[in-house]
Amino acid sequence: MSRNWLVALSFLAALAVPAAQGANLVVHNTGVNSSDVLVSAGAQASFWTLSAEPGGAVETIGSNPFRFFFGTYFADTGSAAWVAPQAGGNAGTAGNYTYDLSVNLTGFQPATASISGNFGTDNSGSIFLNGNGAVATTTNAAFGAATPFTINSGFTAGVNLIHVTVTDNGDPTAFFVQFTSATATPTVVATPVPPTIWLTLLGLACVGFFLGYSRLKGANLAA
Repeated sequence: MSRNWLVALSFLAALAVPAAQGANLVVHNTGVNSSDVLVSAGAQASFWTLSAEPGGAVETIGSNPFRFFFGTYFADTGSAAWVAPQAGGNAGTAGNYTYDLSVNLTGFQPATASISGNFGTDNSGSIFLNGNGAVATTTNAAFGAATPFTINSGFTAGVNLIHVTVTDNGDPTAFFVQFTSATATPTVVATPVPPTIWLTLLGLACVGFFLGYSRLKGANLAA
């Protein structure tokens, strides 16, 4: 069989095998509504929810934060903004506040997931996944510049939680998260190969065989 026929057969065979490629995960920045559009100042945002707070705090567990900005913070962007436990930026009770974002990896290979972005906190804080160790931290007065982070391990099948913990040493207090990438490889599901592709491969193989046989026969007669 000639080289050209082998190339053609290899190409068609490759079409019959699904290729695994990276795809975007659904994540949400702070300060946005359910359509991922920035809310106005003082309005309640979506997606991030309060999961832990110090004793005596008045905020409701499971509640969403409010968009808030203080003059010494690094600037909001066109798709992410600072948020606080209350609309006026106050928490009322000093201590640690933790907010969570759900990331669903159903249909993806957890070991291939990688999420990167920038975050900030007032005062110090950290960002981490599924209760594991912090992947990045901020210091007490580092809210003038964003801190980059990358999470590329610790993911599990199904729903995962990205946590941001903020230590409030005195009001105001707030945090900021903006994602720059979030990808994972989809789970490859075997797809039945259409009969027409197999018939095409068989037909090409037959044609290639007969062409090669004809050339060999012709060469023998010429000899």
